[in-house]
Amino acid sequence: MDTLQGKIAVITGGASGIGLATGRLLGQQGMNVALVDVNESRLAEAAELCREESLDVSTFVADVSDYSAVKSVADTIFARHGTVHFLHLNAGIGGGGSLFDDVTENWERVIGVNLKGVVWGIKAFVPRMVDAGESGYVIATSSGAGAEGTSYQNPSYASTKNAVVSIMECLYGQLRDKSSLVRAGILFPPLTATNLAGDVSFMKTVEAGLRAGGVPVVLVEPEEVAEVVLDGIRRERFFVRVGPRESTLFFDDKIGSEYFVWNEHVMRGRTEQVLTDGLPDDYLW
Repeated sequence: MDTLQGKIAVITGGASGIGLATGRLLGQQGMNVALVDVNESRLAEAAELCREESLDVSTFVADVSDYSAVKSVADTIFARHGTVHFLHLNAGIGGGGSLFDDVTENWERVIGVNLKGVVWGIKAFVPRMVDAGESGYVIATSSGAGAEGTSYQNPSYASTKNAVVSIMECLYGQLRDKSSLVRAGILFPPLTATNLAGDVSFMKTVEAGLRAGGVPVVLVEPEEVAEVVLDGIRRERFFVRVGPRESTLFFDDKIGSEYFVWNEHVMRGRTEQVLTDGLPDDYLW
């Protein structure tokens, strides 16, 4: 997507964190942005912030785990604008989800938002984006917790984020087979100061816990991740992730070589253990 001016963007989980930061950045590029979120009060605050910045932003309160709600949003946006050029399926929640009890509510909630939210978003928006015959880009937010090694003590979160990768790979293949001008991508954000753990301030505790467990993460800001998303749109990347290039350009090199060495180890570890009939130890964290 070379030109963003005047084009239409839709972002789920858009009331805060990466979603809001991306929406604001795209608005600054001249896009008409629709922010979708289940949290009405937080969405109202986001709208007010965007209005203060004179951005062209509309808001929709919807639960992404409810297909009828997502489709209703899509119907309204397509009726208003005719098409959508950028769709960011970003809504996500954290959750451990024990494998050793009878509690299912956490699993249902996490699967509903993190997994169904992506599938329902694709179904509601992408066929009409394809039919419009215009260039477009669909990206879903995954996580290193499920795709770059596995954060095994958070099984509901890790498994849904791993599934997001498979869904977007399937979407990529189906769009390719249709010779569509719509492209697909997956965002792998670094550990980011969002509400994923319930409160932004708690993410420092998450960072400390991960580092104590041997994961050399660095907590970054949503606005920095938004720059990576924008770069991904412009370059039409499929795997939108942070490497040394992105660390220099968007994070002032604060994500250093220690992290990239660890990250490569866990990613290669999965492949090597599969090929050698090994065990998952090398890529669990």
